[in-house]
Amino acid sequence: MTATASEQTTAPRPADAGGGRPLRLIFTRYTIGSIIAGVATEATLLLTYGLALLGPEAASIAAWIVGAVVNYTLSRRWAWGRRGRQRLPRELLSFWAISVATMALSAWATGLAHRVGPRLFEPLEHGMLRVAFVGAVFLAVYGMLFVVKFVVFHYFVFAGSGDGTEPGDPRRDVARLLARRSRHQVPTTTRENR
Repeated sequence: MTATASEQTTAPRPADAGGGRPLRLIFTRYTIGSIIAGVATEATLLLTYGLALLGPEAASIAAWIVGAVVNYTLSRRWAWGRRGRQRLPRELLSFWAISVATMALSAWATGLAHRVGPRLFEPLEHGMLRVAFVGAVFLAVYGMLFVVKFVVFHYFVFAGSGDGTEPGDPRRDVARLLARRSRHQVPTTTRENR
């Protein structure tokens, strides 16, 4: 007994941000990418500030630049599977606006930690304890914004199929329909037994 055409077709999946990838996979890859970007960022901050090459705000900005490039590349290509041309207003500008806001907040927080730290903790006047305190404050800002950034990236910045179409785009619906039809045109007698 064969199934009718209506039984064989499945309802189209709702538009998702990961191009069909499970949310768990996207979040895991985003987390790993964020850790890699965080290590690059923190290393840049500690080297430039710790060696007194830059002040706390400038070191924070330099660290942000390194981390943002790493984070954008890993998030777009590896976590969300976006390929091809970048969508300027929604993807590129939104990502960098969120990143700049994060950078501004971290630069302000590290500058504050640099000024307030010695007053709070006497040993922080000079040396490695002060660098460690500023580094911890810098890392705390990124940690607090981790989940907020994921939600914004997933549901706004990288929302779409990953194939250059927007959710609700007729080209995307046609592509799904054609893919579904091509699977159901093969007679059941020639399909692989499962």
